[in-house]
Amino acid sequence: LGLAMLMAGVIGGRLLHVVADGYFWDYVHLCPDPAAVNWQVTEAQCRSASYDGVWDAALGVCHPQARGGLWDAVDRCTAWLQFWRAGFAFYGGFVVASVTAWYVLRRDRFPFWKAADMAGITVALGLGFGRMGCHLAGCCFGATSAVPWSVVFPGHSPASESQWKLGLLGSPAEPSLAVHPTQLYESAGSLLICAFLLLYLHGRKRYDGQVFLAFVAAYAVLRFLLEVVRADDRGGLFGLSTSQLIGVGAV
Repeated sequence: LGLAMLMAGVIGGRLLHVVADGYFWDYVHLCPDPAAVNWQVTEAQCRSASYDGVWDAALGVCHPQARGGLWDAVDRCTAWLQFWRAGFAFYGGFVVASVTAWYVLRRDRFPFWKAADMAGITVALGLGFGRMGCHLAGCCFGATSAVPWSVVFPGHSPASESQWKLGLLGSPAEPSLAVHPTQLYESAGSLLICAFLLLYLHGRKRYDGQVFLAFVAAYAVLRFLLEVVRADDRGGLFGLSTSQLIGVGAV
């Protein structure tokens, strides 16, 4: 069950990132026409070995370089599948892994909602540690802030590059402006949810599945509020982010 959910989670997280995080057309264009993809990097970065791109002086952007050959074409056309590169969305992995668990447990004739209650606690615990990793990686960063606990990320971090694209920094090599540590907010919130479910609700539940459903609702509320102070690219509709829309449906 754990291995099946792990694989399903990777697939679902990757697919939602491709479809909803704002990079869909970049993945589409990368296959037939790399020149249609615009990288917002400096000219020096574009020409460096890290990017090895084609600098467009007229537009001030970098284009991926098509090196030719079958392997290059395969690499570009399967970029959206390459999960070992950056790019995952939690809710995509959560939904697909949950559906997979339902199928596996039903096949093995194990009560789904009893297993789901255990998962509700452990997923919250995993999120608590996972978001610490997001903080160390610099992804999922928050909006600029002057609160005493705000953090500054180093140059070429996701926060610095995003703020440079918005014209807030002179170069992506500069440290970022101070931002909300939204990753740590979510880490703390997830650990609190885990503690509530494990120490209070689990021993008082009135039906199988109550702990899992409580996790789904509590995390949706936490995530909805955190999205207000997040500043990374993650797509959305009707003024709400993708995670906020999913969270409304989850509640």
